Amino acid sequence: MGLMAGLSLFILSVTLFANPSSTDSSTLNITFQRSLNLSRKILQDVRDLLLKYKHEKIGSSSFEDYNMILSSLPRCSIVYRYWLHMQDVERLMLNAKDLYVFWIHVDFKRIDELRDCQESAVSKSMEGVSLDLRDLISQLSSQLSALNSTSPDPPDLMLPHTVLNPAYEWHSKLQGYIIFRDLETYLNKVVRDFTLLKTKYRE
Repeated sequence: MGLMAGLSLFILSVTLFANPSSTDSSTLNITFQRSLNLSRKILQDVRDLLLKYKHEKIGSSSFEDYNMILSSLPRCSIVYRYWLHMQDVERLMLNAKDLYVFWIHVDFKRIDELRDCQESAVSKSMEGVSLDLRDLISQLSSQLSALNSTSPDPPDLMLPHTVLNPAYEWHSKLQGYIIFRDLETYLNKVVRDFTLLKTKYRE
């Protein structure tokens, strides 16, 4: 993935294994509120980025295609009954693991964008989303520690060859669309999770 991506991975891995002390419900309520606010911000930023990306890279802001998938991305859908009965730690661990995978994809596309041209509005938006995702993953790690759990090991993810070296430029553009489209969908679940957790741990 290159030196920049490798350095970013190292920084994020160090952040993931921070181990703050346990805390009480009122403090958890505050940190869940903070994560909820950040999740909503990232969601809005991804929506804006997706529109910008489709306009500049695909050629139409109204472009939609839900038949295309990337097998290296986490699943965005979850059965409601299963979601409703998940344990708090289970929610946080799943989000930490999946958002880490999204972060790797977003950061790779950001670096790929910079390779092709000078810094642009799209690359700046990608950078903002990447940094915020890293902060959110760090918050998830702290919350897991506060619940006397440990963060999941960072996935040993190797991006598929088709993502690292797409056969055609058009394929690369479509992959970027899929990444931001699925991230938007997944963040809706993250927002629901933090809304529920904030309610459970209110004073």
